[in-house]
Amino acid sequence: MAKRTYLVKEVAALSGVTVRALHHYDELGLLTPNARTAAGYRLYSDDDLLRLQQILIGRELGLSLEAIRRSLDDPGFDRRAAL
Repeated sequence: MAKRTYLVKEVAALSGVTVRALHHYDELGLLTPNARTAAGYRLYSDDDLLRLQQILIGRELGLSLEAIRRSLDDPGFDRRAAL
């Protein structure tokens, strides 16, 4: 069974995050789309949506985007302890 992918506008509608913010997250390496179409459109996976959820939680907690990126990319980071 093929996995579901989402276009950037769909992710924006689902999450309430602007398309511009999603592009910014991609530029920072914070939320890199799973794939791109032949035309270059960003495609996000369910795993990408989970990562976006973690980003949004970090923002709600007042963390900087860089702190969020470091925490998500560090395999030893304890999210439970951070909360």
